Amino acid sequence: MAMSVNGFIARENGEEDFISNAHWAHYVKLCHEHGNVIIGRKTYEAIKGWDDDIGFDDLIGVTKIILSNDVNMEAGPEFVVLSSPEEAMHFLAESGFENAFVCGGSQVNTAFLKKHLLNTIILNIEPVLVSGGKRVFADDDFLERLTFVSREERENGIVTLTYRTDAKPYEHTHSH
Repeated sequence: MAMSVNGFIARENGEEDFISNAHWAHYVKLCHEHGNVIIGRKTYEAIKGWDDDIGFDDLIGVTKIILSNDVNMEAGPEFVVLSSPEEAMHFLAESGFENAFVCGGSQVNTAFLKKHLLNTIILNIEPVLVSGGKRVFADDDFLERLTFVSREERENGIVTLTYRTDAKPYEHTHSH
C-alpha cells in the first residue's frame, strides 16, 4: 500500500493526489509478479477515474478481482467481481495461483487481515503528511503483531517497509 507518513492512503474524498507516480510502477511490477490483484470497488473506481497515462491498461494479463457487496456492479470484462476474501482466495486457488496480491483499499485490507489471509504487508511510505482521510486499514477491532522483514530506500524519498504476520498460508480444499 502506498501511504503518507501518517498512514493515509487517500484523502476523505478518495483523492490520492499526494501519492507519486513512482508508486504505480512498483504496484504494476508486483501485480505482474503475482499474476493477480485484489482491490475493492472504491479503489477500482479511483484508478478507473485517473486521467494520467497510467491505469488498468498497465495490468494486461493480470487477473483482476474487485471485492464488492454488489457483485453485479459495472466492470470491464477483464475483471472478476466477488463479494468476500474467501471467494477471492478460492477463485485464485482454482485458477492455479499460489499467492494473492491484495491491494486495498482500507476495507478490503481489513477484511483480509481479520480473516487471517494476509501473511506479508508491504508499505510504500511517501514523504508527505496529510491532514486526514482513509487509512491503510479501516477502523475496526483487530490487533495483529508484525515481524519486520526489510526496509528499502527508493526514489523520491519513498521508503518500503515489509512485515510478516503470523497468518498461515491459505489452505484451499477442493470440493468434489
